[in-house]
Amino acid sequence: MTRFSIPTLIIALLVVLILLTFACTYQVGFNEAAIKVRLGKADESSIITTPGLKLRWPWPFEEITHYDTRLRTMDTPETEIKTHDGKSVIVGSYAVWRIEKPLQFYNRARTVKIAEGHMRARISQVQATIVGQRTLPDFVNLDRELLDASYDRILRDMLDKKEIVDGREVEVGVRAGLLRDFGIGLEKIGIRRISLPQEVTKKVFDSMIQERRTLAARYREEGKSRAEAIKARAESDADQILSFADAKAKEIRSAGYQASARILAQIDEADRELFEWLRWLDALKATLKQRTTIFIDKDWPLFEPFVNPPIPAGEQP
Repeated sequence: MTRFSIPTLIIALLVVLILLTFACTYQVGFNEAAIKVRLGKADESSIITTPGLKLRWPWPFEEITHYDTRLRTMDTPETEIKTHDGKSVIVGSYAVWRIEKPLQFYNRARTVKIAEGHMRARISQVQATIVGQRTLPDFVNLDRELLDASYDRILRDMLDKKEIVDGREVEVGVRAGLLRDFGIGLEKIGIRRISLPQEVTKKVFDSMIQERRTLAARYREEGKSRAEAIKARAESDADQILSFADAKAKEIRSAGYQASARILAQIDEADRELFEWLRWLDALKATLKQRTTIFIDKDWPLFEPFVNPPIPAGEQP
């Protein structure tokens, strides 16, 4: 008869205890949801979301499936899509999602790989529908604000758009359908890349060049029109200023003539030439009051008294 030592028995018991503990317990992480499947069946009470160590019946009586409920990202393949105006664009997008209803996810998808396959198919389908309703300028535009607004509308439509068909509301966006059918909470859809086929690129560049030329011609015409308006307004203002200046000059000249006539009327006829000469001297004195160098033509009226000084009438030779 074979006899076992006490240490061997203790070790064997510990191994059996560890195996039983492993078979009858399971761990739920803070970021996980567990589905406890009992004899192949699961219901709402089978969902375990409280973190910690839990008890279970060993397999095959109960089976535990863990799902990470944190956000995940998924890329969709780049596909060529016809726009509403007959152009082609190559669109690649991405999705941010989480397992929102673990039981629904377990019953309909079971694994992340299968779930992503369903998501890619539905996103590609709605992407083709929404992009097919847009025109090429919604994807290729020099106005950044318009382009961003267009992208936002496209992404909102891909998520939640609804249409009325035959008097009833039909879901076009993918968010509600993925949650209902697979328990997938789709948080966001984004456009990863938009490109153009080679044969479309040249047409787009030619269209952009023509558009820029049209805008440049329009701006040039607007500039010419504004320049002509400014020039006409300036000429009108100049004519008004000159007209006012001429009228003011005539008024001042007339007042000067009248003042001169009044002064000369107060002076005897015989003294008028002397008076004019003295006034010329006063004008010259005022002109040369500061240190000044001037050049005077001998025929200038101010220089006349020095060339031909006035001589009384009785002393004429």
